[in-house]
Amino acid sequence: MKKVLLTGISGYIAMHCAKELLKRDYHINATVRNLDKVEDIKNALSAQSLDVDKIQFFQADLLSDDNWEDAMADCEYVMHVASPYPLNQPKDENVLIKPAVEGTERVVSLAIKNNVKKIVLTSSVAAISSGHTKKTYSEEDWSLVDKPIPTYPKSKALAEMKAWDLIKKSQSNTVLSVINPAGVIGPSLTSEISSTQLIIAGLMNGRIPVNLPIHIGYVDVRDVALAHIKALESPKADGHRIILSNQELWQKEVSAILREGGFKAPKLGFSIPIAKLFYYFIPALKPARKFLGKAMVKDSSKAEDLLGIKYMDISESILEDAKSLKEFKKV
Repeated sequence: MKKVLLTGISGYIAMHCAKELLKRDYHINATVRNLDKVEDIKNALSAQSLDVDKIQFFQADLLSDDNWEDAMADCEYVMHVASPYPLNQPKDENVLIKPAVEGTERVVSLAIKNNVKKIVLTSSVAAISSGHTKKTYSEEDWSLVDKPIPTYPKSKALAEMKAWDLIKKSQSNTVLSVINPAGVIGPSLTSEISSTQLIIAGLMNGRIPVNLPIHIGYVDVRDVALAHIKALESPKADGHRIILSNQELWQKEVSAILREGGFKAPKLGFSIPIAKLFYYFIPALKPARKFLGKAMVKDSSKAEDLLGIKYMDISESILEDAKSLKEFKKV
């Protein structure tokens, strides 16, 4: 029996990871912060014709030792997906950094102690590119955590650094692979959505009334989940960070895809000078000012070379994301 500890199963990415694991006959020890979510999780996965009896649920918090030993019991593998993400920049950076770093330390240390074969950690391209101004990024890059960068990328970078440091210092045979996705979009299995989906929602509901000159990478959540499985099963992924970025798009290109699919999205866009002025008056958006108008590309060739990832059509991903947002009344 193949058993995986999947942390934060109720999350957007983790639910798709659970789906892929169950399709491959894995048994799952799943952590949730609130057991009230269990029935919704079971219902969503049952609707995909999956056997939810293969999931055992444990109430566990990233900031507490309670129940983690039980959750880790008899697991050969760990997918550490749970991590806080902000809807807004928090005033106190430790609101994000503390659970991200301490949670990663707690899970990775326990996995090493229990001689788990492999850990697959969900990180982000935010752990790679923040604080830099160059155009192309690869897995060799790290966000500049000693610079004044936004809290979210700082939390992701510090958490990932902690994981690599623990593995490096350990005497066990536990290996680590890290998945670094760009902006994750695509259909949700529950009402949980990603921070990148909020951009799609904002373009659809008018909260982002004009297209800003922002260029980011997008990747389908189903490709992200599949990459987790492939990283778990392939020795080629051992010891690697792996960027997942299907395609980098300007916001106006995302809006055009939405309009072509029959959804509302803005046609007009701000020039770079006006956009910079707009950001100046909104403090939470200030960190992005220096990236306005700049194309930034993530080299995701490793995902194709090591994992054999063949990305879904990004236009299809955006439109299925939009349908999902409407279904769950997020727009």
